[in-house]
Amino acid sequence: MEEGDDPSPTGQIGHVQRNLLEEDHMGRVLSRRLATTRAAVGLVIVSLAIVACGGTTTSAAPSGAATTAPSGGSAAPSAAASAAATTIESMKMAGAGPVLTLDVTKSGDLVSVDTIILTQGALYRHDKNGVPKPELVDTLTTSTDGKTVTIKLKANQKYSDGTPVTAADVKAIVDRQLNTAKAGQPPTPGANKIFINSVVSADVIDELTAQLNLSYPDPDLLNGLSGRAMALNPASKLAADPDYLLHPVSAGPYMVQEFTPNKTFTMVENPNYIGGPMVVKQVEISYVPDLTSKVLQLATGELQFVWDLPIAAKDSLPPEVKQFTIEVGGANTLYLNMDPAGKAGSKFADPKVRQAMSLAINRKAIADTAFAGLVKPLTSFWYDCPDICPTGMLPNGGVQDVEAAKKLMTEAGVPAEGISAEMLVSSTRGGWKEGATLVAADLEAIGVHLTVTPVDEATWNGAVANKNFEAIYNGGASSPQITMSSWFGNGFSATHSGYVKVPDHDKVVALIDQMAQETDVAKRKDLMTQIQTFGTTTMPMVSLVDRIALDGTRLPDGVLSVANQTPGYIIFQTVAEQGAGKAAGS
Repeated sequence: MEEGDDPSPTGQIGHVQRNLLEEDHMGRVLSRRLATTRAAVGLVIVSLAIVACGGTTTSAAPSGAATTAPSGGSAAPSAAASAAATTIESMKMAGAGPVLTLDVTKSGDLVSVDTIILTQGALYRHDKNGVPKPELVDTLTTSTDGKTVTIKLKANQKYSDGTPVTAADVKAIVDRQLNTAKAGQPPTPGANKIFINSVVSADVIDELTAQLNLSYPDPDLLNGLSGRAMALNPASKLAADPDYLLHPVSAGPYMVQEFTPNKTFTMVENPNYIGGPMVVKQVEISYVPDLTSKVLQLATGELQFVWDLPIAAKDSLPPEVKQFTIEVGGANTLYLNMDPAGKAGSKFADPKVRQAMSLAINRKAIADTAFAGLVKPLTSFWYDCPDICPTGMLPNGGVQDVEAAKKLMTEAGVPAEGISAEMLVSSTRGGWKEGATLVAADLEAIGVHLTVTPVDEATWNGAVANKNFEAIYNGGASSPQITMSSWFGNGFSATHSGYVKVPDHDKVVALIDQMAQETDVAKRKDLMTQIQTFGTTTMPMVSLVDRIALDGTRLPDGVLSVANQTPGYIIFQTVAEQGAGKAAGS
């Protein structure tokens, strides 16, 4: 707690109200500054709109071609248009934080994950609808019992330096993700092992054929075989160079040109990419920690794309900046450290306290205020996914009931002074700080005093990875199976929230494993319901609202897409897609 803060409940409410006023003030200041900026740099903005980015736009076409192809849309182009391509030499973009790592066994933040997917090999790549499509894979066959998956790679594929892509590279990433232990240390699964939870080992059959050995049939495997967990690199280079992932070669659309963790990152077109040339030739990923500065840089053209804009910027940007929201499978979630050995000690150890906290929160107010009504309040732990996600599973169906919450706090024997703790939240995720502030205000009514501490993305990610928090405002996103494994099983979120130590945890893990191998939709929904019924009583996390990201771009239509129902993977347009009149990831 900072000097000058009042530790009493009344003082905490005042602190919360001040935060809300500051957020409202930020939105109004932002609007005024943008209005001033538009007036001062009107001519600059007009010219920026014409070129659509801060880099140089050139026409790269075969000899004799004179017509420029459309940059996006679905209409079939003329033969002349298909022969030409309008390329963008360079662009600059910014996200919630800097690129922290290019190691897929360590990456948890979206900026690092997106960068890895763009600059390393992908067996499958998500399209703009979030559907995984084969990229380096030629064929994938599954045995009758579903436990052996054979992957045949496309022939003659090379990394950016000319090194062939081989089945040994598939085995190398499986080995690293399943066990990243160093000599003399216990096994340490990679951060994204949860995406290939069914895989127990990999074998090389021949130069282009790898075999995955599964512990159970996995209908969700293709999501796991995307670059989020299975980023391919040359096995020999990984083994020979301990610093290889500071300067990796690439089998993705781009290759690393410059990388300093937590600082600079530039990638350029990979000449050997299987999808062919890219429309955007060079991309610089910039970290702008000040939200107002980031929005102003997008407004004036210094940035050409920003993902995860502050919600306050929604109606303040100039018309040449196209804004769009991405639906992200998952939830904005309050994690509680329930491990008595953790930083919070026994503060949240009683499940009744956690249930009371869930009941005390006004989810609709968070949806309407922090996220400008762009999201829905959750009634279950996760968003209403098609077919298998039950609704109404949260205490009281997710509807606020303060009196019931107070009763649970009394039953839990919480002392009169209540519970005081710190809640960390990323300062650069759109709507998160505002949502966390509203949560803290609601919890004051039941004697839970949370000091909201906004921190930069690196600090926030480090707190999660090192379990160095009492409470943390977080967001989950993935397929239903992976999310359940992560939240309630032995995955990343369950481990870092301390949930793996709650009573009867092994029983819910068995249900998750059963769900993982069930292909019947009705049976999968029944298992999902059983898992969430268990979660309702144990409350490892408090789910709040649907998750979205507000993005903004100055690029021509079709040049960049952000995949829906994923954490927000970025897809850049190939020259072939542009020539066919297709948007990136179509």
